[in-house]
Amino acid sequence: MTRSATILGKDMAYSPTDITKAVFLAVIFVVTVLGNGLVVYVLIKYRKQLLKNRPTYQFILNIVLSDLVVGLFTIPFEFTRELLDEWIFGIALCKIIEFIEIGISGTAVFTHALIAFDRYRSLARPYLPKMEGRLVRRMIAFSWVVPPMMSLPYLYMFEVQVIDFRIICTPAAIPITWLDKLYEAVEFLAVFFIPFVVLCWCYFHVALIMWGRSPLVVTLNFSSAQQSFICQNRKRVTRTSALVAVTFIICWLPTFVLSFFRIVSGTESIHRGHLLHEIAMFGAFINEAINPIIYCAFDRSLKARIGPRIFCLHLTESGGSSQNANQTNFTPDEYILNQVDFRNLHETLPSNNPNEHIQRG
Repeated sequence: MTRSATILGKDMAYSPTDITKAVFLAVIFVVTVLGNGLVVYVLIKYRKQLLKNRPTYQFILNIVLSDLVVGLFTIPFEFTRELLDEWIFGIALCKIIEFIEIGISGTAVFTHALIAFDRYRSLARPYLPKMEGRLVRRMIAFSWVVPPMMSLPYLYMFEVQVIDFRIICTPAAIPITWLDKLYEAVEFLAVFFIPFVVLCWCYFHVALIMWGRSPLVVTLNFSSAQQSFICQNRKRVTRTSALVAVTFIICWLPTFVLSFFRIVSGTESIHRGHLLHEIAMFGAFINEAINPIIYCAFDRSLKARIGPRIFCLHLTESGGSSQNANQTNFTPDEYILNQVDFRNLHETLPSNNPNEHIQRG
């Protein structure tokens, strides 16, 4: 009797380990879909206020969309696989689902790097104009094209195998050994390692700039009020940047280790049911679940719009918190928090010119 028949015939006697992993995936699925879905809804609903000429929010929309795609189209299959402890969906879905999981997860990794670059650029080069909409759209398209293209060989490599009496969807090695290792190396460098280096480099220099240890913004002519405002908010910006970088490292480090083993020993050295692969998969899914929390918890523009929908769903948009959410004016520390260019600080900081106050009044 095969293992799948045994599973169907043993009155659903799943092991505690399988149930625990399946429940954990179910929780991740709910958080991923609800969290990212809510952020997508808010960004699209308030697209004129948040998305127009604001690259950071366009990148955030891109990352939550990619996380939503992975959550909707791959986690349900992984939930079933963990619960049954084997793959039951056949070879076609094996190839398609794993391709989506790897390729679109790469899109999220790319977008992490794009957000880091945008924040670094707005601080280190505040005299430069904002990135044009066409350039932002090209960068977003790049994030959706390159990782899936680099993952195309997996459509050939993934197959259904029987390993340790289990039916597993796992990648098989390319028949030519040196080519198999070369592909693993190139795919890892292009999709994961280079974006990781960009992210760490950018956030490291963001921290240096905010703590006054970089000469990049020293020569800019800021008023005393502006400089005081920047100093008051540097801890918040540094904390946010550090949280993004540390979370990314923790969640994706198992994937880096997995890729290193495959580069050295070949693709089949770590199969789909291996413990290291399980840890890497859960780490990537956790990162996708907490991305909306990371990018929105410290973003007052999004919190002002998301908060009422979580805690005050009975309110209409014409009253209370919903009315505040529709305001387009931002508080001063939202600018640093959202990494808006320094050239825009004069729009919210108090002016030293009394005539300007008269004109505004």
